[in-house]
Amino acid sequence: MRRPLLALLLGSALVALSTPGAKAQALLVTNRGSGSLALLDEAALTVRKVIAVGERAWGVAVAPDGKAACVSYAAGLAILNLDTGAVEQRMALGGQGMGVAMSRNGALCYVAVNRSDGDRLVAVERSGGRVRGQVPIGERAFGIYLSPDGRTLYVPEHDAFALSVIDAASLAKRRTIPLKPLGEGAFDKPHYLAISPDGATLYLPFQGRALVAVDTATFSVTSHPQAINAHQHGIAISPDGSRLYLANNVFGGTGSLSEIDVKTFRELRRIPLGKDHEQVALAADGRRVYLTGGFALGGHDELTVVDLATAAITRVGTGGKRPFAILRVP
Repeated sequence: MRRPLLALLLGSALVALSTPGAKAQALLVTNRGSGSLALLDEAALTVRKVIAVGERAWGVAVAPDGKAACVSYAAGLAILNLDTGAVEQRMALGGQGMGVAMSRNGALCYVAVNRSDGDRLVAVERSGGRVRGQVPIGERAFGIYLSPDGRTLYVPEHDAFALSVIDAASLAKRRTIPLKPLGEGAFDKPHYLAISPDGATLYLPFQGRALVAVDTATFSVTSHPQAINAHQHGIAISPDGSRLYLANNVFGGTGSLSEIDVKTFRELRRIPLGKDHEQVALAADGRRVYLTGGFALGGHDELTVVDLATAAITRVGTGGKRPFAILRVP
């Protein structure tokens, strides 16, 4: 196994290991335990640079040109220049920034803020940091997802057992859909979702016992029984939309990765990982799966890489502690 190539520097220091910027074949990973964002070379699985963001760095979204990122953290939102490694702006938004997304043109950052007076989805202008607007949402939205056409935001609301559908331009809430396939147990809440490449369906896992599909045209909800029986967080869909990949956690460090057929909702295989994980992402060619180790209940400080052809596992460092959110730079 590979070990971390880089130790996180203190304060606002930045370590750069290669050429600047977030070009093709790059991964962005938030290190929640050390308050930073790491830029990794996807092919070599090495750390290019680490940028200090702030306490409890959570979600990340990247601009279409790959030169800027929005990162949510304990105080709200930070806007980063990925070429220089500078934190250009920090916006205090009154609470922990959680899920984050960016508009199709890169002009707006959307962030879910967990506040004591009620959670909100806030739209912030990337240039200047002005708050464009906000809308109340259910408590603790782990992620925010922009539809492929850029018109709609989907917000799974963890503590509300619901999914909000919000107009990306006006921030008008179109509807809130209850998501309670297993009832309202402490662990039976929505965390993350995957969107089909055509934008027609949303997929959300629940405890390895239900996989929910939401039709984005009718907003009908269908629950498909599963027999995985694990606390599931991250989910990702293959580039061709035929497979789902789910992180299965068991609170004891013996998690696994499930591969699900989208047409039948049948589990095709389960790959033992030996550790629990938070989020999941796929390589552009669909041949590798990336899982972050920052699961809150017994996580670890590595990125797990699974070769889907061989089921071989590689673990690499991310220049920090408890890697949490992950995305590929387009």
